[in-house]
Amino acid sequence: MDRVTVWDDRLDAGERALLAPGRPLDLDRSPDVLVVGGGAIGLAAAVFARRAGLGRVVLIERAPRLAPGASSGNGGAIAPDMHVATDSPEFVAFGRRSRQLYRDLDAEWEHAIGTWPTRWLDIRPAGTFPERSAAAGSDQGGPRPLSESDVRELEPDVRLPDGAEARLAEGQLAVDPLRLALALAARAGQVVTGVGLLGVSVRGDRVGTVHTTAGDFTPGALIVATGLLPPPWHRRVPQRWVKGHMLAVAPGPWRLGSVLAGPFGGGTPLPGGGVVCGGTFDEGDRSREVRPEVADPMAKGLATLIPAAADARISHRWCCFRPQIEDRQPVVDRLPEVTNGWFAGGHFTTGIMMAPATGAALAEWAASGRAPDGVSTFTLPPAPPRYPC
Repeated sequence: MDRVTVWDDRLDAGERALLAPGRPLDLDRSPDVLVVGGGAIGLAAAVFARRAGLGRVVLIERAPRLAPGASSGNGGAIAPDMHVATDSPEFVAFGRRSRQLYRDLDAEWEHAIGTWPTRWLDIRPAGTFPERSAAAGSDQGGPRPLSESDVRELEPDVRLPDGAEARLAEGQLAVDPLRLALALAARAGQVVTGVGLLGVSVRGDRVGTVHTTAGDFTPGALIVATGLLPPPWHRRVPQRWVKGHMLAVAPGPWRLGSVLAGPFGGGTPLPGGGVVCGGTFDEGDRSREVRPEVADPMAKGLATLIPAAADARISHRWCCFRPQIEDRQPVVDRLPEVTNGWFAGGHFTTGIMMAPATGAALAEWAASGRAPDGVSTFTLPPAPPRYPC
């Protein structure tokens, strides 16, 4: 599988090494918190566990490097206002909380995360925009209508297709996912790669021992951030991986200051002039191979809105698999039948956006023993049958 993303090529050798720390000789086998999963969600959970004063934190990732899957194979969007018309008020509020945490952390860490401001220009056929539900309320914000002249003034190189309408959401953010991983990993405690989860032993209502490819751990608390629920909790949980393609085009003879979204196509402008396009939803494709015939039409979609991009050079193609649990809603919940374990996953296309708020919620829950505000709808499906100890 071709996994060289546009983000990979922006790292130097030292940064690549930091994303692949391996296994230290002084591996802490009895941490206060063990986090399983080294994507954006797991890294954020480890960071906020430390910030909450929960003690020694160890994070393990089974792949040779951190952020190996969807956490680095995405477009880096942090745009909760784009979900006002399509998702619940709680989902939007959680995303906005995450966006604010990004701003706060980036300021505190002297811009180590490196977020940048974005605005989203959503372009669709007339009459096809999803409208706010009554539950969302008129004060939820979200994209506002623009006239064709407004679009021309905002983005001189963008052309609306015949019969299309546009809406604009300002005040959003974007991030290089691998720079995010680097910033989080530096503050996540003991971070280990190349170590995978094998199973757990439960004593009463507590996870006692966590079995891994590097031997056993006996943590005080366990946070699982593996995208989908692993054994033994996975039984009867409707979950799956969904493949998607992304591509990037090199800078060209156009200007683009807005993220272009909608069914016509589009992309996210990068510092330096390139554009990231995607992603696709490749239902039924279980191959880990990149398929140019699936990825390349996204470049044509960009040219539908930016005629000057008709001859844009594709610089990168890649694919990844996104975790989906029941209706593409994220899960932030206790692990079934235990009191010292939590799970976060199923974020599908919103893992980067939701990472800080998810990490903060997990840390607050572990510290207080009570579910924090804002996660009441992010629950697991009914628990599977009781598993053997």
